[in-house]
Amino acid sequence: MKQTSHILMLMLLLLACCIISCSNHKQQETLNRAESLMETHPDSALLLLKGIEKSDLGSKEEQARYALLMSMALDRNFIETTSFDVLQPAIDYYLESGNPTEKLRTYYYQGRIFQNQGERDNALNSFVKGIDNSLNNTDSLTLVRTLVAQAYLYYEFYDFESYTNANLKAAEICKNLSHKGYEFNCLLNALNGALVLDDKNKADSLLKQCNTFEHLNNDQNKSLLGHRLSHALKFGSTQDLMDLLTHQNELLESDINNALNIAAAYNKLGENNMSIRPVSYTHLTL
Repeated sequence: MKQTSHILMLMLLLLACCIISCSNHKQQETLNRAESLMETHPDSALLLLKGIEKSDLGSKEEQARYALLMSMALDRNFIETTSFDVLQPAIDYYLESGNPTEKLRTYYYQGRIFQNQGERDNALNSFVKGIDNSLNNTDSLTLVRTLVAQAYLYYEFYDFESYTNANLKAAEICKNLSHKGYEFNCLLNALNGALVLDDKNKADSLLKQCNTFEHLNNDQNKSLLGHRLSHALKFGSTQDLMDLLTHQNELLESDINNALNIAAAYNKLGENNMSIRPVSYTHLTL
């Protein structure tokens, strides 16, 4: 009888272990699936993660992975958060024990939360640490996003040299990934920095690169046109300005700042009476 009791207890223990093992396997499959969908279908990744019971997550590593993936999914679905409640298990685990990819991702999303809180210094510090820990990282897109986020803060701090360089680094990574859309946007940002710095050689080079891109979407085309006008105002000829002003209506529709540039262009051409229309446009649309 005693032997039968021991056998029964052993069978129950084995059954419990089997159930836990199957449960852990299922959680890992769900986490793997969510990660695979993160770039292309972040909404589906978020739904999968919301279906996981956090109480079923066993080890600290599993809890950290869930926390990081959930933070990624929220960010990729443009759901801003100012709380570290979701990400904290990843911060506690990965910043101490994570590999370069896990550290980079954790620092990036930590920085994004600081940004949402308005803590710009802490956000920049997180992005810098993420980049410093990115050697042998396998998630190039997160590195690009970290560089771009870092650049954005540099712009807010009026550090236009660092803003330009960070965007150039991001553009180079995008080029290696053959991610033309991201590469173009980063180069355009770098061009903006070069224009602010009055760096003609760099601005000329970057504008030349931007002009080589094909299959741009409507917003990208309009943004490039606006940057061409800014470049012509600083460094271009009278003919450059005249050619660009033939696109006046398109410029006015794309960016209200272009109205002021159009007015400045007419002023530079000596046609002061023509500068009134774009300036009036800014009053009507503000």
